[in-house]
Amino acid sequence: MPRAIVVVHDLFDEIEAFYSIYRLMEMGLEVKVASTEIREFRGKNWSASLSPELRVSDTLGERWDLAVFPGGYAPDRLRRYEEVKDLARLTVERGGVLVSICHAAWIVISAGLARGRRLTGSRGVWDDIRNAGGIVVDEPYVEDRGVVSTRSYRDFPVFWPRLESRLRELGIIRPAAAPSP
Repeated sequence: MPRAIVVVHDLFDEIEAFYSIYRLMEMGLEVKVASTEIREFRGKNWSASLSPELRVSDTLGERWDLAVFPGGYAPDRLRRYEEVKDLARLTVERGGVLVSICHAAWIVISAGLARGRRLTGSRGVWDDIRNAGGIVVDEPYVEDRGVVSTRSYRDFPVFWPRLESRLRELGIIRPAAAPSP
């Protein structure tokens, strides 16, 4: 079964995190939530919390088909941890897909993966992408060498179907079953 890891920290975007978790489950992936420590993490709107099952540091020896980083203010905290940057780099190096939503472009940048890559994210990170040598693209779905990015949850109606299609092309998830006659 293909596996995905969704990484959160305090002040994660609730919509982006929960939608990602459930959408990945609907696509047939085993989904694990991880963070820098095991405790309850609050969303940015204080409307929900998540308790990770795994520490990021304990996942680095494993191959993940997808590593998903929701936005909010959590990416600014997460990018300070070497193990988080390692996870981002290792996911791409091992042939997985790194998914950056909204402000999670900060993790792509801090992991040293932005230079020469086409990326998107919240307008608030566009200067950071450019300053890190990335190429800002104002589109709902941007893919470049194992990194897939989107601007925000508002892009999800376009983003998730395109990501699902790409994961099928890559063989990460099975092709859709033909409809019954």
